Formats: sequence, structure tokens, C-alpha cells
Amino acid sequence: MARTDETVEDRRARLVAIARDVIAEQGVAACTFRTLAKAAGTSTRPFTHTFGTRDALLRAVALSTWDSNDLGVRSPISEIGRPDYWSCIDELTQMGEAWLPLSDERTSGERIYLEIVMYSLSHPELSQELLSFSYAANAHIAVIIAEGQKRQQVRTDRTVQELVMAFWSYSEGLAFSALYEPQALPRDMLVGLWRDGIRRLLQP
Repeated sequence: MARTDETVEDRRARLVAIARDVIAEQGVAACTFRTLAKAAGTSTRPFTHTFGTRDALLRAVALSTWDSNDLGVRSPISEIGRPDYWSCIDELTQMGEAWLPLSDERTSGERIYLEIVMYSLSHPELSQELLSFSYAANAHIAVIIAEGQKRQQVRTDRTVQELVMAFWSYSEGLAFSALYEPQALPRDMLVGLWRDGIRRLLQP
């Protein structure tokens, strides 16, 4: 049943949440407008009217998995101001931890995002949309690393872009391993490996 008191943004968020639940329970292949309508107890119209296409809906779901961190994929930063006592490595460590599957909610979000990324490999337009999130996050991390290098808190024998890619390679490698082998890499071990590894990666 339609909710006439909803704002456009509220409706969009509710429909995205329904899609997230369907993907988490049944996988991205099951995330069709017909399946979503059944889950929502409505016709397909709210979904088609709000998103237009399935890929647009999946883009919105993917974007929702980024919204619980500070990586600024909606409005990337170009410069930062930090106090004298600021620690670049500490900030990057905390930012990276926000992306690791360290809670049930984050684990679910990581699985959903990974499913959509894999689906996008055969859907070039959606793949480019998802890459735009990554590029924005890369730019955000790059600004922080560049400031860390300027303050001699971060190694300078590698370029900023090399360190950005190393940051994500290590983060995503740990995240995937924890999702794939949660018994071999439990959350408490994951935290220790991340904190130790990122410090070794970035320290001068």
C-alpha cells in the first residue's frame, strides 16, 4: 500500500532498504522489480517510478553501503584542515576500519556491495557508476595521504596514488578474506591485522 505521507527521499530510502533485504537474503539475481514488489506488498510501480531501471536501483543500493562511513563519495574533498596534533595514520586507520566487516550490519553491506560489483562486470554502464564511487573515495584518501606526506607522517618513497591503491588493496583483501573465511579470520584478528598492516604500509 502506498504511503501518502512519505517524502520522496523517505520513499526512496524505504525502497532501497527493501532491495537490500532481498539481495542479502536471495542474492542480486533475485532483485527484480517483481520480487521487490512482492516483498513490499505493492505493485512494481513505486520501484519503476522511483528508479526507472533495475541498474539505477542497484546503483542506489550500492551507494547506500558507502553512506555509513566518512569517505565522501557524494561530495569528495579537495583539501583538509587538521590541527598540529593530528595523526594521518590514525585517521586512515579509523576510516579503513569503518569499511571492514566488523559488525553484522557492515558484513551484510559488504556482501551486498560485492554482489552488485560482480553483477556490474557484465553491465558496463552500472560498472562505470560504481567506479565513480571508488574514484571519489580514492580522491578523498589521496588528499589525506598528501597532507600526511607534507607533514612527514607518511612515507614519501611512494606516490600518493600508489599509497591510495595499496590502502584499498589491503583493506579489500582483508574484507574479502573475512567474508569468505570468517572462521579463519574472525573479527578480532581482522582488527589487529588491519591496524598493524596499515601502519607498516604508511609509516616513513
